[in-house]
Amino acid sequence: MELVFGRCRIRMDFGFPAMIAVLFLYADAVFLRQTFAVCMIHELGHGAAMLLTGAGIREIHLYAAGVQMRTHSQLLSKSKEMLIVLSGPCMNFAVALLLGMQHGWCEISLLHLGMGLFNLLPYSVLDGGSAIACLSAGKPRILRMQTVLCIFLSAAFAFFSLYLGIRNPCIYLMCLYLSVTQLRVDKQGGLW
Repeated sequence: MELVFGRCRIRMDFGFPAMIAVLFLYADAVFLRQTFAVCMIHELGHGAAMLLTGAGIREIHLYAAGVQMRTHSQLLSKSKEMLIVLSGPCMNFAVALLLGMQHGWCEISLLHLGMGLFNLLPYSVLDGGSAIACLSAGKPRILRMQTVLCIFLSAAFAFFSLYLGIRNPCIYLMCLYLSVTQLRVDKQGGLW
């Protein structure tokens, strides 16, 4: 499905509603609504930074693993690119801090904290991986080390979840998805 609003294109793959349906099978509806609100605030952080830097929003892509936003400007300075990349996690940290100070460390403030930290992981499809790519200028050696670290993190997290007896398949699917997409990004970079 695709919609166009002015100069911004919004695309939604089949995987987005399919993943939401799977999540509703394994999670509480209230928790999922809170999680979606946290995700929207995260993306609003990115969108605000895109507008503030003058890069604009060219595309919003909703797919099975989340939301991806692209700018109109292809040639951004490193500082503007880093501002855009880190604005989502920073927005989550700011909201977590405000909620934590006002209401204590309740579930929603911890969700914001978790979302910010998760997005700083070094996977190429997450903000942490985008920050690494921005800083390293796509050097093959850095990408190779990043991929090895990401595969190790996915395997360790899956093993630890199995050890704890966690049976939610969404966790294992996310580990698999992050690993496969990282390997795909690495392969497109000509490393394997």
